[in-house]
Amino acid sequence: MFTASKFTLHLAIILTAVVTQAMAKEPVFRMEAPKPQRQVSSGGLGSDGVVQGPGQITRTTAVYFDPNPTPFTAFTYSASVQLGPSNSARVLHGEFRFPVFSATPNVSVQIISSFGAAPMQVHAIKIEEIAEISGTSKTRITVEAQTIFDVPANGIYYASLVVVGIPVTPAKDASTRLFR
Repeated sequence: MFTASKFTLHLAIILTAVVTQAMAKEPVFRMEAPKPQRQVSSGGLGSDGVVQGPGQITRTTAVYFDPNPTPFTAFTYSASVQLGPSNSARVLHGEFRFPVFSATPNVSVQIISSFGAAPMQVHAIKIEEIAEISGTSKTRITVEAQTIFDVPANGIYYASLVVVGIPVTPAKDASTRLFR
């Protein structure tokens, strides 16, 4: 009887080790990458001098998602851009362009960084109306982020922006859509 119990215990240990090794090699579940909405590219700032990982593609333009109407005649715009270098090693910036708003829009920014990058915080948000060569006016939003600690920015950083505002042009046609 003692040998049967000893054999069962050894068998349970071996099976536990095999199952643990198999689970370590193959994850229990796999998550699909999120599928983005329709996107429109627009001019943005380059990202010279930002450290890129091997095989990384440098995004130099902002990605805009289609605006969504809200219950109170405003639209919700969202966009993302890779932050590029500025005149300081600690400060990075990115630029967005939207239609002209009837009043200052509500802006929310989130800084997203690569693994192991120095933590960043939003340092400044500049909102200004600009006139382009073509004669059209746009709202330019510039986001500046700086490292929380006194270290240089070392990694890949993105600014994800959500803007809620009432565009000056009527929202019935594509003219309130983002400029390409």
